[in-house]
Amino acid sequence: MKIGLLGWDYSGIDPDGPALVEFGRERGHEMSFFTLEEITYRFGPDGVGVDVAGEPASAFDAVINRSKLYGDDWQDRVERLTMLDSVPGLRMFDPADAWVRGYSKFLMAQRLAAAGIPVPPVRSVTTLAEIEAAYEEWGPVVLKPSFGLRAQDVERIDDPKADQAVAEDLLARYATVVCQPFYPTAGGEYRITVAGTATPLNILKLPAAGTWRCKTMEGSSFERFDAPDELVDLSVRATRAMGLTLSGLDVLPHEDGYLVLEVNAVPGFLDLMGRDQHRQVLGGVFDWVETHTAG
Repeated sequence: MKIGLLGWDYSGIDPDGPALVEFGRERGHEMSFFTLEEITYRFGPDGVGVDVAGEPASAFDAVINRSKLYGDDWQDRVERLTMLDSVPGLRMFDPADAWVRGYSKFLMAQRLAAAGIPVPPVRSVTTLAEIEAAYEEWGPVVLKPSFGLRAQDVERIDDPKADQAVAEDLLARYATVVCQPFYPTAGGEYRITVAGTATPLNILKLPAAGTWRCKTMEGSSFERFDAPDELVDLSVRATRAMGLTLSGLDVLPHEDGYLVLEVNAVPGFLDLMGRDQHRQVLGGVFDWVETHTAG
């Protein structure tokens, strides 16, 4: 098959995009790498056509999507992705609507809850008074932008009065902010990677001393984790509910079982546990793409 990899960019910040390209070539596919900036439009006898890196998009059987939607040119990027997604006969893994849903924390919570996936309660806040009301109901809360990257601007509010400046700063920059209860993370947080139907890369992340964030880029420790069947099933169901092929789920153990905090549409560090598991992740993606593109 002729398969395109719609990558994040050419900076190398996402090495798993090129890794998917090389793995696809090993599987015998004709692979190309391009970015959203390389999607262009032209008018022809059949209407508005779409090209990718100088080739007609219609020449591709499938596109694996790891594109970047963040940035000041957000509308342009969504437009390009939607135009590509609308090319007849082209299979997108994954389509534009699933991609936007995967980037938005509000849309994600809505979709997961509707599918019966356990998620934290969430509300939108636009004023300090609304944050105080959430605090009165839940106790300490977490504030974050709906469209955020790598846990940037995720803040814990332990006291609305003492932390007023933090809250005001977030509201000034984002206007509407996601608000949800804070759940203790001392016991760690699971990262479950779903690739098609496989879950080959699962870890337990523990926050660094004196912190509450379970982020490897902020000093969290991690270890391989053999996920129980119920957690694997929950993670696959959440991934399918979001319409994704490849996802990295942040799941918190909870007194009632698990809470799915996030389903990341562009999970990184897929080689975190070594080459063998990395190839299992890549293979799970291509197993899914090949199965759902054939015929």
